[in-house]
Amino acid sequence: MVPALVAAGVAAASLINNQINASNERQARDNARAQLSRQREDAGYQYDQMMKGIGDYYDQRGSLGTAADAEAYRKLVSGYNPEDYVYDLNDPDNKFKYTKTRDDFLNPYMKTIIGDEVAQVQHSAAGAGIGRGSGAAQAIAKAVAEKENELYKEAQQEFKDDRNFEYDKYSDYIRNMQENLNQKRAAMDTKISMQGNLANDYYNVMDARQADLIKAQQDKMATTSQYSTAMAGLY
Repeated sequence: MVPALVAAGVAAASLINNQINASNERQARDNARAQLSRQREDAGYQYDQMMKGIGDYYDQRGSLGTAADAEAYRKLVSGYNPEDYVYDLNDPDNKFKYTKTRDDFLNPYMKTIIGDEVAQVQHSAAGAGIGRGSGAAQAIAKAVAEKENELYKEAQQEFKDDRNFEYDKYSDYIRNMQENLNQKRAAMDTKISMQGNLANDYYNVMDARQADLIKAQQDKMATTSQYSTAMAGLY
């Protein structure tokens, strides 16, 4: 009987011991899960703080470029038309205008000059004994024609000289107007370039900020997943 009682006692002790060990193991797993849960929450909080810190850093970094600069750059570019800086010679108001003719330069005393020429020829003819015959008439007609031709040539030359002078003035005006537009375009190009630098600075900062935030969020998700996996292994 004694061995049987001993065996029973040993079996009972072993069962109790196993129950204690099982209870201790469950308690240990519960404790581990609780600790992992706290660590997971702490890690999540730390990542949240990290992401807030990233946002604060980029908000306070003193970036040269701002959202307003980016918008100003967009408006400058969308409203920029290079043709606005080319002097429009197709505009009727900008075309060369010259309304004078050769007749405007004819000697105002032309009739008097021709009359004097006729009188001189008549006087010469009379002195030569030609008088008022056909010979005198031919001489007078020839003299009148030559004098008219001379006066018309002078008028034509004055007309050409005056037109060339006016055209040169017009050309200088066009060059000055185009140069003025060139300077305005150069100033606009500089303004757009400088505004573009500010816009690029803003966009670069926004890109960097987004990249840093996404990286922190990815790290947070990976860390949370690792804790969850570890906790699942304790069941």
